[in-house]
Amino acid sequence: MSLIALSGCADASSPPKPDLPASVSPGWTLKSFDDSSAPDGLPEGPKPTCWKANYTGANQATAEAWVCGFTVTSGAFDAGQRTRAAANTVKFDKGRYLVVARWNNGSRTDVVALMRALQAALK
Repeated sequence: MSLIALSGCADASSPPKPDLPASVSPGWTLKSFDDSSAPDGLPEGPKPTCWKANYTGANQATAEAWVCGFTVTSGAFDAGQRTRAAANTVKFDKGRYLVVARWNNGSRTDVVALMRALQAALK
């Protein structure tokens, strides 16, 4: 009886590859979005399924965003809390996804617009 109750409690698989926007105003363009290893600085623990997106923007701006899917929401939250901070890097979790993004040459306004669009794309 307990096996029946546990079978509906959680999905043991990683979430699917998200559908990230091909472009984000003011000028970000998705150049690639492929399978990847986890980003540097991700703590030891459950191994997520990761993808890496590369965006280019205005004024030679570039951004790399690793989107990592965990089997449980707490895995993404915990990894986000324990991932090392770094310059020009932002991290956030949404549901079972953790995003670690790094950028170069982007204005604060442009980077915020890209991060909001990435967050909105995660379901």
